[in-house]
Amino acid sequence: MFIERNLTADKQVYCWGQPGPQASFAGKWCTKEAVIKAVSSLNLQTPKVWVRGDATPLIDIEIVIAESGVPQVVFHRNANDASVKTGVTWVKVSISHIDDFAIATAIVQ
Repeated sequence: MFIERNLTADKQVYCWGQPGPQASFAGKWCTKEAVIKAVSSLNLQTPKVWVRGDATPLIDIEIVIAESGVPQVVFHRNANDASVKTGVTWVKVSISHIDDFAIATAIVQ
């Protein structure tokens, strides 16, 4: 249920296909959480931007791998609305994971 609620079907297939699927799932989730925090804090004068109650739309934040090999963020539906509302023009993310650990950072402008 957690995986289906937070990752699209193609990202689930990607993560399960990695040598360390748990680390891959954790890395994607950490990155989405970092993006939410960065978007939420870009403009502190903007009212609450996540509108689906207490459930943050993690499935609406997609982490893809660019041609260069770096992770890239794509916003869909509610996450796109939130990024527009706060004035986000770009997002940079970094993901690291190994074994049982994952960490991610996100910077927005």
